[in-house]
Amino acid sequence: MDIKNKAREQLNWLEKILLKIPGFKGYYERELRRDSDRVQRDYIVKQMRKVKTGMNGVIQAASRQKDFDLLRAYDLFARALDKSIGAIRYADQGYSGFFDLVKIKEAELDKVYELDAKIVEAADFLGDGFAKLAAAPLDVSGLEPLRERLEQIDAMFEQRSALLKGYEKGEGK
Repeated sequence: MDIKNKAREQLNWLEKILLKIPGFKGYYERELRRDSDRVQRDYIVKQMRKVKTGMNGVIQAASRQKDFDLLRAYDLFARALDKSIGAIRYADQGYSGFFDLVKIKEAELDKVYELDAKIVEAADFLGDGFAKLAAAPLDVSGLEPLRERLEQIDAMFEQRSALLKGYEKGEGK
């Protein structure tokens, strides 16, 4: 799913005419990027919140079983999930403002969009993986693929933040 192209395809006739006005196109493109980025991050957060809501039910079931090791493992994962949700929800937006110190060029934005698409896939996988985990008997080993996927999402979001701040991962920190 390429959110940028999808947003451009949904322009109405008036918006398409306005894009032909000199100076307006750049402004509108930035607004389109901002809206596309917000929609995509909202989707990712929504997927992750579904997992978080389901995880609360699993934690309650582990609590009823009085399996404290299992409860601890699920609780740690739920906390990590909360942290990731907050980071994604309040992440830098995928555009560069007119007065921003660091200007993000189109090539960097394309990299950000590619990363965002990978993050969406990972969030969908996280949801599917949790559905399988919730359907199976409670076990710590079933949590490991979800933990790995969450770490992958966090790493991609860190890379995304680095791109938006004007440096590749590991440069200029």
